[in-house]
Amino acid sequence: MKKISLFFLLMLCSLGMSFAIAQPQAKAAPANRQSQKQLEDYLKAHHINGVMLVNGKGSQPITITHNENANQKQVVKANQLFPIASLQKIITGTAIYQLRQKKQLDWDTPLNRYFPQVAGSEDITVRELMNHTSGLVNNDRPVMPLKGEKQQIAYMLKHLKNDHVHTWDYQDVDYEMLAAIVRKQTHTSYNTYLHQKFAQPLQFHQMKDFSEVAQKEVPQTMDRTVDWRQVTVTTSSDFGAGNLFMSPNDYWKFIYNEVLNNPKMTAEFYQQAAKQEVAYFGGVYFGGDIIRANGSVPGYNCCFIANYKTKKMVMLFTNNIDYLTLKSTSDDLLHNYMGD
Repeated sequence: MKKISLFFLLMLCSLGMSFAIAQPQAKAAPANRQSQKQLEDYLKAHHINGVMLVNGKGSQPITITHNENANQKQVVKANQLFPIASLQKIITGTAIYQLRQKKQLDWDTPLNRYFPQVAGSEDITVRELMNHTSGLVNNDRPVMPLKGEKQQIAYMLKHLKNDHVHTWDYQDVDYEMLAAIVRKQTHTSYNTYLHQKFAQPLQFHQMKDFSEVAQKEVPQTMDRTVDWRQVTVTTSSDFGAGNLFMSPNDYWKFIYNEVLNNPKMTAEFYQQAAKQEVAYFGGVYFGGDIIRANGSVPGYNCCFIANYKTKKMVMLFTNNIDYLTLKSTSDDLLHNYMGD
């Protein structure tokens, strides 16, 4: 009798936990005028040319802008295309999560199901690609931009190496491989999948593959050592991990609606990240209730920090600071704005 009672008690607890996870989360209050002023002052004091997005009413963001000069071509706008770099990884991670929900793959699915030609692929799982412990390495860049997904995947497969060490190593190739898995599993292009599952339902206005972007559509970098060829070479070889250009407004839509509005996914990612040396999974770092990510390509840097329980969030898109400055800025926003 005691065993039966204990069984039902455990069942009730389990249902309670599932119910709690499934409950809609609270909406963060709009950033007040004082907070907005403090963020604007931060941009000015640190000479950051760019835009910040913070919570407005409902799911809508408030835009905070600072321009370091009068050159209109270098102004970063919330409704203009921007190379999101590694901020794309959470989009790829979300696509993989959707396939898992449909039972088309699992965290333990081996890579050799899709790419048996990769040496040691039988010992690499989707989970290890999602948390950067696959052992795959690829730091090569093409001389000219790659054309099309087939060429991007062929280049990745030709240049990657497997060091067979399943410890943390942040490599774009993990998410390039995940994007290639999305393509194989769905029998459609990766970019088509993103448009069908995310861009169309959320009514994105500005999301393009690097190959569709003209230089004039993007704010010009203030880094005089960077030219457009460097940007396109980098983005073309970061398939699934940085080939997308999106407006800050549309990226906000994605994170708010597909990530923060999906507590089951964030709970699953959190649980997977908690098992790792570095608390990372699906394209984001975890720290308590905070998820965050940074993105960088030549001449452009961006980041976001969000509380996945309260939905409080801040994003930054800038074209005049280096990656080390971005990291320190991201830490400042975490501690001073997010209060963590």
